[in-house]
Order: sequence, then C-alpha cells, then structure tokens
Amino acid sequence: MTAGMSDQDNGCGKSGPDDFCKGIVPHDMFEILMNGVFAFVMTLIVKSNIPLPQLSANDDLVYLSEYLDLVSGDLLNFFFTFVIFAILYILFFEMLRNIRALDRYFVYLSFGFILSLIFMPLTSLLYSISDKPIPYGIVFHANILVTGLVMIILWKHASRGGRLLYPKTNPAIVRNISLRLVLFPVTAAAGILIDSWVESFGLIPDSILYMIPCIAFFLLSREP
Repeated sequence: MTAGMSDQDNGCGKSGPDDFCKGIVPHDMFEILMNGVFAFVMTLIVKSNIPLPQLSANDDLVYLSEYLDLVSGDLLNFFFTFVIFAILYILFFEMLRNIRALDRYFVYLSFGFILSLIFMPLTSLLYSISDKPIPYGIVFHANILVTGLVMIILWKHASRGGRLLYPKTNPAIVRNISLRLVLFPVTAAAGILIDSWVESFGLIPDSILYMIPCIAFFLLSREP
C-alpha cells in the first residue's frame, strides 16, 4: 500500500479525517513548513559554497573560463551537499506520506531536525575550506550523524505499533524506510572515526565516502 490513500482507505472516515487524524498540526501546513525549510537551506548552500563573480577587465569568455576554473571545486562541494539534502528531503517526505497524524512529540522533535538542517550549510562550508581534521574534519560528519539520528527517532516513534501510520501501511514500506534511514548516520560515524586522527584524515575523500550511501539509497528505493 502506498502513501496515496483516500480517507476511506486510511481509516479516517469517508467524510474526512477524525480528531486523531488531524493531529496537533494540520498535515498540509506542516508539509508547507518543511518545504520552506528545505528551500531556505538549499539556498544557503548556494550562497555559502559558490562565490559571486567580480567585475573584470578581461574579455567575457576569458573571464568566464577563469571564473569556472576558480569555482570548479566549489561547484563540486555544492553538488555533493545538494545530493545529500535531496535524499534527506525524499526520506522525510516519504515518512510524512505514510503518517496520518502528527502528535506533539513528532512535531517538537521535527524542530530539532530543522535546527540540524539549518546548521548543515555552515558545517559543510567549514569542512570544505579547511584542511584541519579537528574540529572541522568531524563537525560536518557530526551534523550529518545528528540529523540522521533525529530522523530515525522520528520514524521509530511514528511507526512503532503503527502509532501514527495509516492502518493499511505495508510493513515492507516501514522496513524499507527504516533501512534507508540508517545509511547516512552509519557513514557519518565512519567519517568521524576516519577524521578523528590526523594520520587517517582525508584517507577517503568525502565525495567518495558519501557516494556509498547515496548509491545504496537509490538501489533500496525500489517499491517493496
């Protein structure tokens, strides 16, 4: 069963959702809030990682070539961070699509999730501009770890005993989301271990390290 259920199918009644299904916050308004947060944070990624071009006396094509050469590394960092955010976005809204009600605990903890998201552009920038493993080498990984753990707690709370889920939610979907939620926290923990020692710092480039959970995510994203 997918998340796209009618009111008749999801147990909320033919005429509309009951009090439980409404929850503490209207579902649609909460989704609008989360969409706005992700849009804001992704805008910060662009602003933080890609420097604006400056006035130049050089020929336009020459300057464009120089500018692209200058920001090539920044563009790579931007793409790398953007992909992570895109996956977090997909995961969070997959959770919401299978949740029929938002209780106080879920909403309150979601603001902790928002806070960890907002810090991510800063921690990714600190990591990209520094060659020091401590503290910058582990700050970004710690940010990813905290964000992932909060998402796991949110999903465990919502799915335990079907507490907040639609009654006919496929258990295979619950297990699949749970599995994909652990990908980034595990990778971040590995990154912390690698970057906690000067000797191993940079042993595996971040782009390679986080490519592993990204590929695993897409492989596991097939319909259960």
